[in-house]
Amino acid sequence: MFAYPMEVVSDIYVSRIGGFSCELSRREIGINAKALEVNTSIIANETYAKLKFFDEKPYPYFFRRSFRIIALEENMEGYEFSPNGEVVLPAELEDEGVVGKEVMINTVESFRIDGDYGTVIRKIFDRAGICLGDLRRRN
Repeated sequence: MFAYPMEVVSDIYVSRIGGFSCELSRREIGINAKALEVNTSIIANETYAKLKFFDEKPYPYFFRRSFRIIALEENMEGYEFSPNGEVVLPAELEDEGVVGKEVMINTVESFRIDGDYGTVIRKIFDRAGICLGDLRRRN
């Protein structure tokens, strides 16, 4: 029914940029509400995502900007730009060259980490064979 967002790996989706909307704040992106419901596990107005264009140079994941995903309803201005589940960006980020470009929507952090970075850091040190207790005693 909706072409986008298309899940490629758990909690990572591909879509296209459909346009821009003044209704969205600088840290929000909009996607057709029905497309979100049918094609994704994204919880509108709660899930945060990081975007990456396929043709941009790699940028460290944790330095990328996070956007709250808003469900665009029929009465909203940006709805017309997301008929098939395309991503609508805030008007403040308007760049004519991005409309129609494919974008990766990464919601892994929102669903898997959920702000618990302490566990992530401990796992990284464990895998590297470094004991956090030893680091604390040195300081």
